[in-house]
Amino acid sequence: MSAGAAVPALAAAPARATPRLAAVLRGAALYRAYLRAIPALWFLGALAPACALMLLRLASERWPRGKMINVIIASWFAIGLSQAAAAILNGVALGDYARGFANAAGFGVVGWGFGGLAVAAGAAHRLDDPRAVRAVAWVGLYMLILAGVAAVGHLLGRRALYIWPTPLGLLLPKSPTVTFYTAALIYQTEETLGELTTRLVLFFPWAPALGLGALAVTFISLLERNLLWRVLGVSGGAVATVFSWSRIAIAALAVVGALIVFMRAPRGMKLLVVGAGLCGLFALPLMGVDPIAEIAQIQDKANAARAGSSLARDLIYEKSYEGFLESPLIGHGWIGDSVHAKENLPIGSHSTVYGLLYMGGAPTFAAFVLAMALTFVGLVRRYLTLAADDPRRDGLIVALGLFLCLALYCRYEALFNLTLPCVFLFAFIGAALAPSAVAAPAALRDDPARPLSRAPERAARALDPIFSCRRSPAGPRRRTPHSGDESP
Repeated sequence: MSAGAAVPALAAAPARATPRLAAVLRGAALYRAYLRAIPALWFLGALAPACALMLLRLASERWPRGKMINVIIASWFAIGLSQAAAAILNGVALGDYARGFANAAGFGVVGWGFGGLAVAAGAAHRLDDPRAVRAVAWVGLYMLILAGVAAVGHLLGRRALYIWPTPLGLLLPKSPTVTFYTAALIYQTEETLGELTTRLVLFFPWAPALGLGALAVTFISLLERNLLWRVLGVSGGAVATVFSWSRIAIAALAVVGALIVFMRAPRGMKLLVVGAGLCGLFALPLMGVDPIAEIAQIQDKANAARAGSSLARDLIYEKSYEGFLESPLIGHGWIGDSVHAKENLPIGSHSTVYGLLYMGGAPTFAAFVLAMALTFVGLVRRYLTLAADDPRRDGLIVALGLFLCLALYCRYEALFNLTLPCVFLFAFIGAALAPSAVAAPAALRDDPARPLSRAPERAARALDPIFSCRRSPAGPRRRTPHSGDESP
């Protein structure tokens, strides 16, 4: 091809890139609109269905490129497929085919699929840009306002504050699942083995789910550039985390928060902290303090703080592991009976680890371990490939912190129930995993107040190195093969 024929082709390249950029902009706008509309959708009882439809729309419009990200997404889907196979095989073994296929389409399967879709949407639409961070900070503001409402209700002696039935709840047939996902519950006083606890719930099905979602709001809001919005987002997330009274969430707020601050600190400060820590570990035994014994004592105090909940979980985990040993290859297909005559404490619930072992057996649990391992390796690899002064490193640090929250939560909560309520957590991790070739356009990383319509043409070129050209009033320009500078 002659040089003269190549120039028109290059000049037309930005036009071909426009649909890609338009898909990214549409997806990001839809995601932000969903986050800002969370209170309205919640009051209508339509939060979970709206989130599911949003993920399906984003996935249908654009799918991420790159082998690593697609292998990670496939590994999350594999958990659900393995669990579906376990449910069908157990249905066949029991001669109850209807129950087997019904559980193969249940949330214990579909939830993992939505997790994979959230990661895919985050990577394809780069849902970690400043506007997406601002939308997450809005969620923190909503949490802060509703926490104030809950405080007033608690002072007035209300044991619970909720809206039920919501408009969507009125339309759907009554069932525990419908109530679970369509009730608008601000806070409740729950009883576990005779122990009462008043806990915030807000936009989530139950209080520990709020803990994980609020952790994501807190840490993502740290990336907000505007000081006021950063304070609002972090404060709202932290308040919701603490007053969810989820012990693992409160512990993660302290531990993961400290780790994120440490990772973002200057190198000199890191060396100072590490040196002080090593000196402290050396000095404590000399002072007669056993650090391991102290940590064990703190854990015992945390368990004693809500002894009823700890006892219930221990019973569930013990029975779940016994069930796994009875059927290690295909599990039991679905959750079992309650371990308590009066309380609703099903075998296989309240834990991803024990739940997958009980319901799906060793293959399903292995699929989960593989998905977590691949996600962690992918995040670390992305972090190490960025230059030390690359601003995207801060986002990778937060994504690694969110992954650590998932790792801490998987022993105590069923993550497949959290993929929709905590969609912004999974979407942010997906965006952090996106390969550099589809990095967010520079225009999308400017001030969040900047309108989308002013995104320059170079934003389209950032989506694909092939489209590395621009026009000028004098006509098209091309790059020289030697210096990379443009010449007429």
